[in-house]
Amino acid sequence: MSEQPHLTDQSFLAQNIIEIYKKHARAWTELRGDFLYEKAWLDHFLSFISPQSDILDLGCGSGKPIANYLIQNGHVITGVDSSDTMIAMAQQNFLPQKFPDHQWIHADMRAVNLQKKFQGILAWDSFFHLTPNDQQAMFQQFSKSAEQGTVLMFTSGPADGEVVGDMFGEALYHASLSQDKYRQLLSEHSFELVSMVAEDVECAGHTVWLARHI
Repeated sequence: MSEQPHLTDQSFLAQNIIEIYKKHARAWTELRGDFLYEKAWLDHFLSFISPQSDILDLGCGSGKPIANYLIQNGHVITGVDSSDTMIAMAQQNFLPQKFPDHQWIHADMRAVNLQKKFQGILAWDSFFHLTPNDQQAMFQQFSKSAEQGTVLMFTSGPADGEVVGDMFGEALYHASLSQDKYRQLLSEHSFELVSMVAEDVECAGHTVWLARHI
């Protein structure tokens, strides 16, 4: 996927994200592959979580490779994705006969109401497809699903702005708030920042935030 910065408001393109991931779910999953370049961050995330914890994976996709790694480490996953195709793939990858404890829910992360607390919340390569306003609103969602000590990890852009990439010929929207704004939102929703790296060269250039609910 190539990416080029756009200086004008491109937030209307965010409306197409769900349809893009429905249309290209299988091709994207194949392209993504099983290589876990996020492993160091996932291990850092898991280091704060007790064994057999409940983890909420927002934008879980097919469940591979990230949710699969968390499951291999003994945790119980509730995966949420707006693409029904992605959720169908996750359900096929983790058949209830073999993986009865895990849930795969077709829902929009912005509106899903699980009425449950989790020990870990992950929004990896999903949260940054939301508009700036929706990203701000998501911190209430994070807080609602968190108990004291819950660990939150998400990826963003390195600075305030919008980027429109290309996925299989489709305009793929990304947005980011400023680093100061993310810090403010975390604080306002009782999350203490543990670690943050902008454009981590050891994680394919991802900007990663790790925080704990206090």
